[in-house]
Amino acid sequence: MKTLYIFLDESGNFDFTRGGTNHFLISAVTALHPMNSSQALQKLKYELLELGHDVDCFHASPDSQVVRDFVFTVINSLDNIKINYLYADKHKAHPSLHSPEKIYSLFGKTLLKYIFKSWTASQYDEIIIIFDKALTNKQQKAFLGVVKPELKATGKRYRIYFHKTMADFNAQIADYSAWAKYVSLERGEMRPLASIERIPIESLDIFRTGTTKYY
Repeated sequence: MKTLYIFLDESGNFDFTRGGTNHFLISAVTALHPMNSSQALQKLKYELLELGHDVDCFHASPDSQVVRDFVFTVINSLDNIKINYLYADKHKAHPSLHSPEKIYSLFGKTLLKYIFKSWTASQYDEIIIIFDKALTNKQQKAFLGVVKPELKATGKRYRIYFHKTMADFNAQIADYSAWAKYVSLERGEMRPLASIERIPIESLDIFRTGTTKYY
């Protein structure tokens, strides 16, 4: 069977005050052959260990700039993945959406529809989604509540797992891709995103038509 893997990671927080992040986003890294990208990053890990870099797993925010540069170079060389971004300017979120559960519900349904436009149904027979295990049980239920009907509508067999990012190299690619988009939105830092320009990337602002800012 041909399986479409979807690795999800997020950036930003749920503080809807001026002390919080300006944006929230989810990055979806999709692949039909996840071993290819996983092995590329695993190979890099061993190469970095040999160079004296104490790499346990790849995590964009705390990683050194040297390690980041290596990781982005490897990601940019991959030919088996696609990236979909769904993001929002949190200031445009109506107060009724000011909770993690509401945001996950909003993003979950839209994200899957967005991803499925990048892959034709004939390319895969089943779907496996792997999301960061950092979500609380309540957040997981909110996400599952909206994505399961969308998955059932595809007519494909599906499974959803919540794993720690450090447990999977493709999840770490999702972490890196999320960070690259996040710093471009928050700080106008475009170099990380530009460094993976070879990868097919689609980006959707979920509040793109909104004009009202609530705080």
